[in-house]
Amino acid sequence: MKLSYKTYREKLNACYVGKTVGGTLGIPREGHLDVLPIDYYDPIPTEMLPNDDLDLQVSNLQIVMQHGLPVCRYHLGDTWRYYNRCSLPDEYGIARANYEKLLRAPLSGIYNNHFHGGMGSAIRSELWACLAPGDPDLAVRLAIEDACVDHYDDGILSAIFLAAIESAAFTESDVRKLIEIALSYLPADHRMTRAFCCTVDAWDKTHDPLYVRKTVLENYPSENWTDVTINLSFILTALLAAEGSFDRAICTAAELGYDADCTCATVGALFAIICPDSIDRRWTDPIGDELLLSENMTNMQSPENIGAFCDRVDYVARQVIKYYGSETELIDIPEDAPVFKMAPPHTEYYELLAYEPSEEKASLLTLSPLAATLVYPDEVAYAYDGREYRMTLRLTNTDNIRKSGTVIIRTAEGTVAAPDRFDIKLEEGESCELSFRIEKRESAARVSVNLLLLDFCLNGIKASVEAGFPDARRFTVEDLDSGKIYTHEATESAFKVPAGRYRYSIVLKPAVSRPMRLSVNGKASVTVFQNGTEVHHRDADGPYVPALHRGGRVDLNITRGCHRFDFVYDNSEARESYLDFGTPFGCGEWITTNEYK
Repeated sequence: MKLSYKTYREKLNACYVGKTVGGTLGIPREGHLDVLPIDYYDPIPTEMLPNDDLDLQVSNLQIVMQHGLPVCRYHLGDTWRYYNRCSLPDEYGIARANYEKLLRAPLSGIYNNHFHGGMGSAIRSELWACLAPGDPDLAVRLAIEDACVDHYDDGILSAIFLAAIESAAFTESDVRKLIEIALSYLPADHRMTRAFCCTVDAWDKTHDPLYVRKTVLENYPSENWTDVTINLSFILTALLAAEGSFDRAICTAAELGYDADCTCATVGALFAIICPDSIDRRWTDPIGDELLLSENMTNMQSPENIGAFCDRVDYVARQVIKYYGSETELIDIPEDAPVFKMAPPHTEYYELLAYEPSEEKASLLTLSPLAATLVYPDEVAYAYDGREYRMTLRLTNTDNIRKSGTVIIRTAEGTVAAPDRFDIKLEEGESCELSFRIEKRESAARVSVNLLLLDFCLNGIKASVEAGFPDARRFTVEDLDSGKIYTHEATESAFKVPAGRYRYSIVLKPAVSRPMRLSVNGKASVTVFQNGTEVHHRDADGPYVPALHRGGRVDLNITRGCHRFDFVYDNSEARESYLDFGTPFGCGEWITTNEYK
């Protein structure tokens, strides 16, 4: 398929102008669950409002340029390690905490993640579409590598859907056909697919955005206003209601509320790809062209304006199209097309690195000297209750020479890997799996990181790679009716509490004296005691949104030393509880340096 460079560049520029306009319009409506008619900025801005929708695309592009192709989840995790720091909401904070536990993508998006279906990956989709214009298959492939860093299941599907529809919009302008193309990438019987079909049907019956909104919320409810199924349904509603008007598209998205900055920004970007001449100056004049990033973005070399950012996207897109053998061919590229410094491809075997979403709990540890993926048990955290903890190391040779030698697994004192040495020989493009068992001696403290070191000696060259796994937290449980006492190994922050009256006790040993926020979530009735003093009570069936800046929580001043926490449950049926510690500032950070007795 041939796409003229001029058309590509017009749509690319419009995409990111529409993104900034929509995001700036929608930010004042973010998190609002009501309906409010909107026809213009309120308040009228004097510059674009920074938004993670664009922040993360800037950092992802910098990562791709610095590391080279293929686009890989291993490198994209740098966003959470180097570029997006401080207090991070929802799935972002979970991903960063998992990286601190040495749990890398895709496990970083799976483990302990109650926000896997948030909007965080969907709002980054334009970059992958613009790097693969007119080639939805390739755009989807790139989007998956990104989305799995902090999402799974519907969070990944949302990125797939938007990357497909946005990529196709470079060569197709019919909204109905675009929706049909994007739906073809989703499982037929998934909640998200059903909701999107419901959205289209409700629109066709009434042509009323508020009726569609009501129908979606009644049939696909969620306590989390960043839920991708709801918000992408609102995006589709705005597109269907637009009738050729950019103004109507973004204002409809803002009117519907929920994650309005994200829905407005996405609608603005997508509609602008379809109709690049549709954005009136009344939207662009107030905010200008300067590219502004959020304050939490660090270590960034940000382009000065949207046009300069698009120059970089343009250049990388040409490299992506060539490297992956895209079905799209950019034609009539001028001699003065932008050129930038970019790392060369680090392997020609990109097929071997592609991630296919699955239920497997895996972490891509390194790409060199071999691509090494560590597959964890389903529980991920190590429990001391006698269950076997077995891991599998999957190695793939992505170089064009044979690799032979040894792999040695080193553990900390008190931890044993068996076997801990393997001899391997891999031809180019060949893979193997090495299975081993972990046994850990019971100790006084439960920690967030048990370090594993993988020593490679291949073709006479030595290299060492880090991996890790967390301990389960052991609660002492007392049945307050029978007096029976036993222990419970909690492998995640969420766990089931049986019907009846129970006291779950644990001793916290912080690394330093500091203010902490205890997230008390779930659907169970629970009263919290710190060192014998009641500090919090949560009723059953409260909103279950386990973020540090929303949902059930209590702020505490924790001094060094040991603190006993008792969680007293009284429920008529088995219910889920969620307990974890973080910081109380801004959106908060999950604390990974605490020990538990």
